[in-house]
Amino acid sequence: MQYGTVDASGVLWKSTSVGKFSEPESETTWESFSKAAAKYKENDCVGERAIVSHTVTDKGFDKFELGEYSFISYSAWYARCEALGSGLASLPELSHNCKVVIYADTQMLWMQSAFASWRQGYVVGTIYATLGEEGALYGINQSGCALLKILGNIASKCTVLKRVVVFRSEDCEGATVEKIKAAGIEVSSLTELEEKGKASPKPATPASGTDTAVLMYTSGTTGNPKGVLLSHKAINVLVSATRSPTGALGAFVKPGYRYMAYLPLAHIMELAVEIALLSAGYTIGYGSTGTFIPTAPKMLHANQKGDAQASALQPDILVAAPAVLDKIIDGGLTAARPSQLFGALRSDWASIGGLESGKSNFDNGGWGASGCVAPFFFKKKVASLLGGKVKLVITGSAPLGVEVQKFVQTVFACPVRQGYGLTETVAGTCITDPTDNGTSVVGPPQECACIMLRDWPEGNYQNADLNNPDIGMRRGEVLIGGPMIADGYFVNPTIPDPELEAKNKEEFVTYDGIRYFCTGDVGQFTSQGNLMIIDRKKDLVKLQMGEYVALSKVENALKASSYVALPMVFATSDKSYCIALICPSPGLKSLGQGSWAELCKSPEVIKKVLADVQAVCKKAKLAKFETPSKVILIEEEWTPDNEMLTAVNKLKRKEIEKKHKAEIAAVYT
Repeated sequence: MQYGTVDASGVLWKSTSVGKFSEPESETTWESFSKAAAKYKENDCVGERAIVSHTVTDKGFDKFELGEYSFISYSAWYARCEALGSGLASLPELSHNCKVVIYADTQMLWMQSAFASWRQGYVVGTIYATLGEEGALYGINQSGCALLKILGNIASKCTVLKRVVVFRSEDCEGATVEKIKAAGIEVSSLTELEEKGKASPKPATPASGTDTAVLMYTSGTTGNPKGVLLSHKAINVLVSATRSPTGALGAFVKPGYRYMAYLPLAHIMELAVEIALLSAGYTIGYGSTGTFIPTAPKMLHANQKGDAQASALQPDILVAAPAVLDKIIDGGLTAARPSQLFGALRSDWASIGGLESGKSNFDNGGWGASGCVAPFFFKKKVASLLGGKVKLVITGSAPLGVEVQKFVQTVFACPVRQGYGLTETVAGTCITDPTDNGTSVVGPPQECACIMLRDWPEGNYQNADLNNPDIGMRRGEVLIGGPMIADGYFVNPTIPDPELEAKNKEEFVTYDGIRYFCTGDVGQFTSQGNLMIIDRKKDLVKLQMGEYVALSKVENALKASSYVALPMVFATSDKSYCIALICPSPGLKSLGQGSWAELCKSPEVIKKVLADVQAVCKKAKLAKFETPSKVILIEEEWTPDNEMLTAVNKLKRKEIEKKHKAEIAAVYT
C-alpha cells in the first residue's frame, strides 16, 4: 500500500491529500472545546481517582492507596471551565493576550486552567514540573508569565511574577506560601477563583486563530529551555488532521472511547492529544507514571490496581514513550516469570509461552498470537496492566525498537505504531498507518503537513541517494512544513537573546511558499511513502581517525540487547573508539549472583554484557568504529527526577557525562 507520495519537487505528502493541507474545524482551542461540550453534553468528560490514603516514607517518598475513577460530564466540566475563566478575568493583573504559566504535574485541574485561560484570550505558558529551579526561573522571567516548593525558593528572583494561583485551598498556607508573599506576590486558590467566577460570571473574550495559544518551553537537553510560540490555528489544524476520517487515527477517534492521561501536559504530545480527543467526545482519566501500574513507585502496595486497570477507565488507546512500554513489559514479565528466566524471556520471547506465532503473524501483517498458553498467560500477567481493552498503542519521543514493537503488538493484540513530531510542529506530524506493520518507520505526514529532505553533505546524506543502488532512498535533514508550524521562539523584547533571534532565522525557512521548520533530524523516504528517522545532526561525533559516529544510531541498536534498558554512547575526538554507559534491564540478574550494585561492578557480568552488546551491533550491521569497545553499567537508573533525563525521557548527555565523569575516565583511556 502507498501511504505517502513524493511530488515532483521531492516533497512528501500523505497519499490521499497530495499538495493540500487540512483546514481547522475551529478557530481557537476554546471554540473547539465549546462545540464538543454542546454536542456531547451528558458524556463522561474527565475524571480522577480518589486518594484513599497518602503516606510519606522515612526517606520522604509519597505513597498512595487509590480508589476508583469518578467522572464529570462535558456540560458540567464546561461550566467549571467557564466559572474559572470568569474568576481569572476578575484579577487586575490579567488582560487579553497576557501570559498565564501552568507549573504543575498532569492532572484534571491543569487542563481546566488551560481552557479557562483560553476562554479569556490568555496565552498559556507551560513549564515542565521536573525542570528544576534554574529552568523554572528562566522560563518565568523570560516569558513574563508551579511546583510550590520550587517556586517558593525562587520567588524573590521572579521579577515579573505578580500572582500565584495554587490548585488547592489547603496549599494557601505554610512556610512556602509565606516566602512567596514576602516576595510581594499575591497568592490565591483555584477553588476561590472558580467560586468567585460562578457567583459573578464574566463574558468569554477568546483570542483569534492567529494569536498565540501556547508558549511552550521545551525540556531542553542542554542550556536554557526555549519558549515555542504556538498559535490557536496551528493547534487546531493538527486537531482536524488527527480527527480526519482518512487519517491514521480516524477509526480510533470515537465519542465514548477512553484515554488515560499520564504524560506531562507541559509536553506538546500530551497537550495536543488531549485537545484533539476532548474535541471528539473522548473520556479522559488522569493518572501518573507513579501510579500507572501496580508496581509503580508511588503505589503503597502492589496488590491494588494501576490507573489503566481501574474498571472505570480501561483505555481504548495508549500513547507512550518506548521507555514506558519497557516498564510495562518488565513489570508484567517480572511478575509472570521467575527472575532467573527474565533475561531469556526478553531475548528469546518468541519461543516461550506460545508466542512463537506472534512474530510470523506480525511479519505477515497481523497482530496477536495463537496457541493455548499465550492468551491466558500474557493477558493475565502483562496485557491486563493496560486494562485489557487497548485497541491502538502509539509511541513517540524516542525510537521504538523492532523487537519491542513486535513483542508489545503480539502481547496486546493490537497495532503498535510510531509517531513523530516536535514542539515546533505541534507534535503529531507523522503517524504510521494502523494497517502498516513496517518497523523503524514513523509513517507519512498527516494531512496538515508535508516533509522535505535537505541535503546534508557533511553527514553524507543527500536526495541523490535515491539513485544509489546500495541505498535507493532520498536522504537528508528533515524539514517539516505546513500551517501547524510554530511562529518561532519567544524573544523577550526588553532583553533580546541573540541566539534565539538567530535560531528564528535559521530554523524557520520558506520554500515555494510553504513555511518549514528545520528539525536537525536526518531521515529517508521509503518506497511506500513512509519517513524513517535514521540520524541526528547534533549527535554526530568525529573520532580520532576521522570517522563519524552517530550516537543515537548506535544507541538504537543497543536497545536490542536483553540486558540494556537505557544506553548512552559516549565518544570524543581524541579517541579512536566509543564506549557505552548502560542502565541495565532486570535481565542482568540472570548473569550472576549478588546485589544490583555488585552485579553492575562485576567484571564477569560487564564482560558478558559487552559481548552481547557487540553481538547486537554486528547484527545491526554497525561498523567496528561504531561498536562500543567498553561498557559501564550504571547502578542508579536515569530518570527525570534525578535530572538525567528530560520530562519525556530523552538523555541529558552533559548531565550524565558530568555525573559519571569518574567512571568514564576509568575506562575511556
